[in-house]
Amino acid sequence: MPKQKDTVLITGGSGFLGRALVAKLRDRFDVVSLDLKAAKAGPEPNLFVEIDLTSKESVKAALERVRKHAGDRIASVIHLAAYFDLTGESNPKYEEITLRGTEHLLQALGSFEVEQFVFASTMLVHRAAKPGERIDEDQPLDPKLPYRASKVQTERLIAKRHGSMPVVSSSCRRL
Repeated sequence: MPKQKDTVLITGGSGFLGRALVAKLRDRFDVVSLDLKAAKAGPEPNLFVEIDLTSKESVKAALERVRKHAGDRIASVIHLAAYFDLTGESNPKYEEITLRGTEHLLQALGSFEVEQFVFASTMLVHRAAKPGERIDEDQPLDPKLPYRASKVQTERLIAKRHGSMPVVSSSCRRL
């Protein structure tokens, strides 16, 4: 019997980065996209599951659908879902979606065997570097806008709440 493909969950799977990841991974993995709505264009995941990260009940129901589809083992959770707006103004959705939504997700994943949790952050949480200066995770934090601050808060939450899941926090510079 052929080996079943490893399952990869992508939150925010209908967004720009999510669709690109679905396209890249779907031939090698059982890709499950979690988002408010299915993507209108682009490659389809193996399974799309509607989820509202602000609702514990929605997150729990979505992950039960994942369990029925893939079982208890998840090779990787790639967490892209977050709130963002172009105004740079404070908005309660930063806490509701980015921070509390991640907390709901981590709680619901507690009953799964998750091999890796990848959190998409931003390099803009760090103090601005001088031209040519390398930026890494040791660079001082200086998130000046609400989006950036929500990413720092969420990184801290994940560090406290991830349990036994190996966590990778990643910043994309270019695709």
